[in-house]
Amino acid sequence: MPISEYTIGHKGLGFSKRYVFFCLALVALFCLMLLGPAQADAKTVVVGVDYPTIGAALKKVSNGDVIEVKGGEYREEFRIEKAVHLKGTNSPVVIGKKGHTIEIASRGVTVEGFVLRDENPVADINSAGIYISKGADGAIVKDNRFYGVMHAVWSVEARGVRIENNIIEGRKNLERNYRGNGIYLTGSPEATITGNTMDYCRDGIYIEVSHEGKFIGNTTTNSRYGIHTMWVDNTVFSRNTAIRNLVGIAIMYSKNSVITDNVAAGNQTHGLLLNQTTRSRITGNTVIGNTKGVYFYNSVFNSLSSNLIMNNSLGLHSWGGSMDNTVNGNTFISNEVQVKFVAGKDQQWDGNYWSDYLGWDMNGDGIGDMPYETNSVVDHILWRYPTAKLLYASASLQLLWMIEKQFPILKVPKVADTKPSMRPLQTNWRALKVKYPYTAERYYGEIEKLPITH
Repeated sequence: MPISEYTIGHKGLGFSKRYVFFCLALVALFCLMLLGPAQADAKTVVVGVDYPTIGAALKKVSNGDVIEVKGGEYREEFRIEKAVHLKGTNSPVVIGKKGHTIEIASRGVTVEGFVLRDENPVADINSAGIYISKGADGAIVKDNRFYGVMHAVWSVEARGVRIENNIIEGRKNLERNYRGNGIYLTGSPEATITGNTMDYCRDGIYIEVSHEGKFIGNTTTNSRYGIHTMWVDNTVFSRNTAIRNLVGIAIMYSKNSVITDNVAAGNQTHGLLLNQTTRSRITGNTVIGNTKGVYFYNSVFNSLSSNLIMNNSLGLHSWGGSMDNTVNGNTFISNEVQVKFVAGKDQQWDGNYWSDYLGWDMNGDGIGDMPYETNSVVDHILWRYPTAKLLYASASLQLLWMIEKQFPILKVPKVADTKPSMRPLQTNWRALKVKYPYTAERYYGEIEKLPITH
């Protein structure tokens, strides 16, 4: 029997090799029929040449087509219901007056190269420059500029969206709580948000119930929150910058976050705010000139390491049930109060650098011979009763401090670093101090420990 006709089978049921090849060819042809036409017939149309408006072009194109929009003004709102690439050349301006200026309602849509403005005189909190609706998975919004919009890019229940290299300026005339968010994600997992710049927004990036995303290299200024999460798990926040906001980066009700190499500087209240954050890694961040540098509230089993925490009114504030967090390898420099720790038991945070450490290193191994302790009875009194700071130089508080040293029974729960570093662990701290020359605004006046003399 020729080899092309032998049979293969089991228990009497067999098929010739020629028949198998024929079936495979049919399957391949069927797949090409499904996928091929959209690619083979894809075309590029030009608004202003082939069609008078973007909306008119959208009615005529097919999946896979490119709609090129040349520079000029386009006063229209439109909905994209096909997998097209909407590409602006020479910065065409799309001006909306109500609702969503552009709505993406199909998978596989790309919008790039546009300027979007909102001329609605009413501040409509339900409007957006670009709205990505449920099911519009894989939408790409990149290299656009947004001016005076409410929410710039708003995604609701779309998976795997990419929002890249956009410039967003919110409604500067509104108080920050009444503006929209620069980038707003809800129920949108696996998002990739990179290289965006947000200014004068409510929150630069607001994320809720949108897990497993990547937020890398974004910058927010002059807003309420730089980055703000609610119930967002297994997500990466890296190389983001939050400067001169109310709060820098706030990770709330979230777990398994990776928060690395971010900058939070000159924010009115918190640099890094961690509220009910669990099992997350916070490393390599620069936190300078905020009222509170790092704030743990009801957060457990986190790792805080290799961060620079400098020139804040309060370096690290840990309370509200925040326990069992690992804190090591950090550099605390010139915070008015290095650590405020309120809990029911002592914590051991070894291997940090403390600029106010007064110990010594007799054997020259770079580790202090005495532990660094953050809390004292006097600290405890001052934190619970802020007006007591008026008595800081009094003989009674000084006597209490001396008695505590002699009689440990008076000690309160505290943090102890049994291996304090004698040198800053972030060796570039001087350069960062020059780059981010911010000092705390003391938004919370009651945390001051010492009288201000400079």
